[in-house]
Amino acid sequence: MTPDRRLDQLEPLMADSLQKIDRLIEGQGQIIEIATRADQKADMTAKGIAELTVLTQKQFDELRVGQNEIRLKQESFDTNLGDFRASLDELKINQEELKVTQEKLMTGQELILQILREKLP
Repeated sequence: MTPDRRLDQLEPLMADSLQKIDRLIEGQGQIIEIATRADQKADMTAKGIAELTVLTQKQFDELRVGQNEIRLKQESFDTNLGDFRASLDELKINQEELKVTQEKLMTGQELILQILREKLP
């Protein structure tokens, strides 16, 4: 076999091999591009999750503060309600004492009127 004939046989094989290598390189480039985009999207997703985590923690802390404020107001309300009930009980006692005193006063007034009627013609 002559060198020209060998070259004629090798050229199509070489051209086919080079074409396959070009396709592989192009495919590799596409894979790298896709991987780069996926990596960027993963970074954006990670940043979004981090921001969401911080925001959620902040909201949780605000809710906890609000719950503590409500708890304190409830305790204050319970104390005030207890004081109110005590004052109401005291008012009822004072009202009963007032009725007794009023009855004594009315009895005293009747006695005074009776004495005045007896002494005045």
